[in-house]
Amino acid sequence: MKAQGNIILTTLSPVILILFLCIAYIPNLEAVDKIAPQWLAMSIINTVTLFFIYIHRKYIIGHLAVFFNTYLSYLYVFFIIWAALSYFYAINQTEFIVNITRQFNVMVMYFNMGILLSQIKGKIKFTVGIITIFLAIEVYAVLDQALEMINTSGNISGGSLKGLTANRNITAFSIAVKIPFLFYFLYSAKKEHYKFFGSILFALSLISLSMIQSRASLLATFFAISAFIILNIFMFFKVEKLKKYWVLIAYTIVPVIFTLFVNQVYLAQKGADVVSRAATIAEVTTDDSITARIRYYSSVLEHLSYNPIFGVGLGNWKLKSIDYDKYDLMGYVVPYHAHSDFIQLGAELGWIGFFSYLGIFILTIFFVFKLISKSTNSIDKKVFFFLLLTGLGVYSVDSSLNFPIARPHVLVIWTLILALVNEYYAEFFKPFDGKTVKSSVYSYSMILIILLLTPTIFVTNSVYNSLKGQMVLLQDFNSNQFNVPLNQIDNLVPDIPNITVTTIPINSVKARYYFNAKKYDKAIALLEEGTSANPYLYYSEVLRSQIYLAKGRLDSASVYAKKAFFGLPNNALHASNYINIINQTRDREALEEAFEGLVAKNDYNNWKNYLIVASQLNPPKEQKLVERAKRAAQLFPLDQSIQGLYRNIAVGPEAVNKGTAFSNAGLALFNQADYINAAINFEKAIAQNPLEYSYYENAATANYLLGYLDKAEQQIDIVIKDMNPLDGKCEYIKALIYIKLGDPIGACPLLQTSVDSGYQQALGTFNQYCNQ
Repeated sequence: MKAQGNIILTTLSPVILILFLCIAYIPNLEAVDKIAPQWLAMSIINTVTLFFIYIHRKYIIGHLAVFFNTYLSYLYVFFIIWAALSYFYAINQTEFIVNITRQFNVMVMYFNMGILLSQIKGKIKFTVGIITIFLAIEVYAVLDQALEMINTSGNISGGSLKGLTANRNITAFSIAVKIPFLFYFLYSAKKEHYKFFGSILFALSLISLSMIQSRASLLATFFAISAFIILNIFMFFKVEKLKKYWVLIAYTIVPVIFTLFVNQVYLAQKGADVVSRAATIAEVTTDDSITARIRYYSSVLEHLSYNPIFGVGLGNWKLKSIDYDKYDLMGYVVPYHAHSDFIQLGAELGWIGFFSYLGIFILTIFFVFKLISKSTNSIDKKVFFFLLLTGLGVYSVDSSLNFPIARPHVLVIWTLILALVNEYYAEFFKPFDGKTVKSSVYSYSMILIILLLTPTIFVTNSVYNSLKGQMVLLQDFNSNQFNVPLNQIDNLVPDIPNITVTTIPINSVKARYYFNAKKYDKAIALLEEGTSANPYLYYSEVLRSQIYLAKGRLDSASVYAKKAFFGLPNNALHASNYINIINQTRDREALEEAFEGLVAKNDYNNWKNYLIVASQLNPPKEQKLVERAKRAAQLFPLDQSIQGLYRNIAVGPEAVNKGTAFSNAGLALFNQADYINAAINFEKAIAQNPLEYSYYENAATANYLLGYLDKAEQQIDIVIKDMNPLDGKCEYIKALIYIKLGDPIGACPLLQTSVDSGYQQALGTFNQYCNQ
């Protein structure tokens, strides 16, 4: 192996490494998501770095050969190759290109970092120092944002504590994965004031995590803290009995206790109770986010059982997952990720992809254990290796429960950990030292990678420009507006990617502008491309249905409306559009076929629309429809529209009208104090429409005033037992009957219920008879 290299390499290597780490802090730059400019920056830095390494290759060819020739590097290359082959079976090949570009860049970043690290003297001190500084910056950003929340509203919203990232989970794990590096800073610091600074930063990191309240990061941080404490106990009893290990434990435990104290005494009052939040980790059956994850995992396992070798293509699970989750989706909010990188890659690349990616982690763990147990490295280095393993454990928790593979912010730390482990392993063990490979092979390989990297700049730049344009398109889409001029639509976003960040086909989003301008043929052409881009969302189909409806082609409108509805039956737009077309086509069979899908989630609008259309397509008192209308009335007892539909369906419009006429006549007679004839008319109204509770109440009131108390009680009991409108009036009427029967004590519970229901007229009677 050649000497350390020239002065340019040793000077610029740490600078470039810092640039890689700075990728995480690039802001949105007008894009919908921060990842767009971050991926672009990664591809540019990778290309420039590799070109820089190629120019100086004669100084580092030995390092390159050693770093590359490890099983970890081989397995990583195999994973990328296997992922690349998924192009041939990917659902959306454009989306594959977007994602293979990203994963290829991460692999190149791993190799670049490894070579750069080989040129840095004191690489441990350098990486620990730099990451500690970045940790301090991120913690400051979170604390500053939390303080602003307290000053503005008096409370802390953990879900909105994003710090320098796009959401709280990324921020939390970005902090958590850096804590093992901070532990090494504590371990290696020679002066007490450095240790004190590290302990303060640790406490502030924990306070930040306690406010963010990301449960997975709390679990990962607990793992990291436990590992560091166990390490120090082991070092004391098995290596050297030095007081410093107990001091380090104290520097770890005291910040934990301090954080819990601050959280419970102050932050919990501001809405950031970390103890209560942590207690929900095990609440699998009641926590929506956990049950959703389990549902996603089940979908992946089901898919893998039928597709063990080839999945859906890299980056394409976000499309296929819609098909599995279609009965639980609301609107167009789809499960973009499986919330586990490992099982998502299994769905996208089959078991081979799953095990090759998992193998990268397993091999890294094996390398660390071998470095600790078999190498002659110093104790300090072995402690560093152990803490690298701890950092990998934190990332593994994130990777098991979230999707850091899609987020450069945390990926750069993961890549750095891999590069450090592989660099030290290759440097010490030289696993293929006897293997001779001509330097020209590595030179040509670098040229090839540079050639492959160049189009990745184009792709990542295209994605960045698209996400800037999507900001405008999605604002219009979500507000149902058309602010973008038609002559700008085609050029607003590039062709890559062909779906939005929410998986809606971009051509379909464009088509809505042409539909609005009545350029139907152009809109339909774009929608056909949209269906190919995402065949599972069915937005293209519902828009085609609306276009054909506007053109008067009911048959075609019905075909596409049906596809859209049964494709995503829980989507309000799909449901309302389909039932509207069923109403126009008068298709009773289609309505019957759609019923279960319409009411599966007991959505109010779906029930109401169904009953309206069904009441028009079926004769009154049709038994099945009456039972369904009764079910709706029980689900929505306070909604007068549903109750009215139930009455119309169960007794028929003619009887409803007659009942209303008798009731009006009874009210007129009641106001004239003709209670006998009023009661007769109310009872005739009941005979016509026995589902209207007010008729029973009026009849009972009239009979009460006539002194027919038994009859009045029978009538009001029907309301209380079978039809209670929950307004308190029926209880009040029965209480008056009890009082007249000489039982004011029996009336009190009824009066209490009436008052509690908001019936103000009962309050005076309650005070007279019961409030003594």
